[in-house]
Amino acid sequence: MNTSRVEAFSDGVFAVAITLLVLQFTVPEVGSGRLLATVLSQWPQLVTYVATFLTVGVVWINHHTIFRNLRAVDRTIQFINLVLLMTVVLLPYPTALLGRYLNSGQNGSVAAAFYAVVMTLMAIAFQALVAWALTHPNLLRPEVQGARPRTVLPRFALGLIIYAVSIGLAFVSTWLVVALYAFNAVYYAFNQLSWGEARK
Repeated sequence: MNTSRVEAFSDGVFAVAITLLVLQFTVPEVGSGRLLATVLSQWPQLVTYVATFLTVGVVWINHHTIFRNLRAVDRTIQFINLVLLMTVVLLPYPTALLGRYLNSGQNGSVAAAFYAVVMTLMAIAFQALVAWALTHPNLLRPEVQGARPRTVLPRFALGLIIYAVSIGLAFVSTWLVVALYAFNAVYYAFNQLSWGEARK
């Protein structure tokens, strides 16, 4: 199958997921002179929104990198991609949960752990997508068929390790979890999928 249909469908799901992130914000009903304080009190939601928006955005960019280096997709990649998209479109829920309970002690830890679990599942699906593509040269464009999985996969897997470790760290510090995801977004913003492709 041509990659264009998979990319078009995926782009639509990414667009929906990244748009749904803003729905955690509601216009508050407040008395006179209280609006500024109320808006400022929503800063935990803003922080989690920015962290997740950047994460989804970087995942979308790297997703594009993968598919621009494929000349075809098989049934396995389609199913792996569906699992990835399932986790991506779920992200607005744990984001809203963490934004609401970020500074709420044990509830905040549970929210952060749930957020970390969803992020870890997303990272596993993405790692599987990359691994399947790299280990099936018949799916790759000729200019990247020499890509070495042993070089690319460990470098790309660093984020998965951070996501998994953050599940436990959620019960130590919710803010540490948010900081780790911000770090991951920056890490993956640099092309960790450089397969030596020359095509733009």
